[in-house]
Amino acid sequence: MQAIYAFGLLILIAFLAARFITKRTSLSPVNYFFYSGFIYILLGLSLGSSGWNVLSSSILTGLTPLVGLGLGWVGFLFGFQLETKYLKRFPGKYISLSLLQFVFVFLSSGFVFFLVLKLFYPTEQVYLLYGMAAALGLLLSLNSPTLLSMASRVIPERGNYFYLARFLASVSGFWGIVGLVLLLSFWHFPFFESFVFLKGGGFLLLSTLFPILLGFLFHFLTKKKTSEEQMLVYLLGLVFFVSGAAFYFNLPPLYLSMVLGITFSNLTKIHERLYPLLLSTEKPLYIIFLILIGALWDVDLDYTVVFLVVLMVVLRVLAYILPLPLFKVILDFPLHLPTRFGLCFLSSGGIGVAFAVSMKLAYPLPLTDIFLTIALFGVLITEFISPWGLKFSVFQLDSKEK
Repeated sequence: MQAIYAFGLLILIAFLAARFITKRTSLSPVNYFFYSGFIYILLGLSLGSSGWNVLSSSILTGLTPLVGLGLGWVGFLFGFQLETKYLKRFPGKYISLSLLQFVFVFLSSGFVFFLVLKLFYPTEQVYLLYGMAAALGLLLSLNSPTLLSMASRVIPERGNYFYLARFLASVSGFWGIVGLVLLLSFWHFPFFESFVFLKGGGFLLLSTLFPILLGFLFHFLTKKKTSEEQMLVYLLGLVFFVSGAAFYFNLPPLYLSMVLGITFSNLTKIHERLYPLLLSTEKPLYIIFLILIGALWDVDLDYTVVFLVVLMVVLRVLAYILPLPLFKVILDFPLHLPTRFGLCFLSSGGIGVAFAVSMKLAYPLPLTDIFLTIALFGVLITEFISPWGLKFSVFQLDSKEK
């Protein structure tokens, strides 16, 4: 009964907050912190066991499946935007730049994190440190277009740098989520167990084929004169079914729902009418998701965690600004890529939070508790400073272009 009361409280907060969360238009760190919804992680933290204990551990046990549903909804919305017609509007070199950027950020930051983790946690098994370093590297590779969406309300005339940044931020999550499922597939079983690649391959195949088959089946069942409102209800049910199944079998809901979103978006003919309806339902669900994450977050700070959070922020800045001139040469990129352009990729947004929580749900270990704390603190800090980075990069570069 307490879980029902708590869920009712979450719905009330989400309803009231959704009325005001999108009203802020001034691009400042405080306004963006509210607009992006990250303030609700802190609200959840205050309501959880680390604060007033309104959402106690016993209540959260009953509400934890809602986190899986939230992960699925985030993944589906992300995948639904990756329509082939949308991607074809951009030059092929944009995709190449996105992939090159992902590989560099992942490998460079993952390597640095592994060296530091091995120094700080010498008694941990090496394969766990490899996995945590890879997870932190993947997390840094994720960008969010939310900040650029808010900025689009402020910039009356957007230039080439703005559209390039928007595209890179929109696509980068794909590489990171694919990296997540690969990590969970082949890190799911310790390396000293037998048939690691066979088990991991089966895990990966099931995670990919299941949502694809459901996407085709759903399209076949709904392609005859189904209204947008009915389709929205059906889609919600489908995403919740996929997310619930993934959560139950310890598959990553974020990845399965992303594949479902990509599959269905490229099958349906009413994509452009459905997408605004899907976005209109996003805010209340997203707010509940963030509050629950904050309530589930068990904060345990020490000097090693603080150092790793600072390292995460520093690596995020350096890994995005340093290689850009080299990428320009390698790809013979049509636009000049000055180092300051990398400062528009400080925000990892909800996709970064969803990634961090996915890792924690897959592996409830002490090391992943540390990972979640590092990830959430790092994301919160970079979200707060990202508007300054955007103003210093895209705003000034586009004004010079004109």
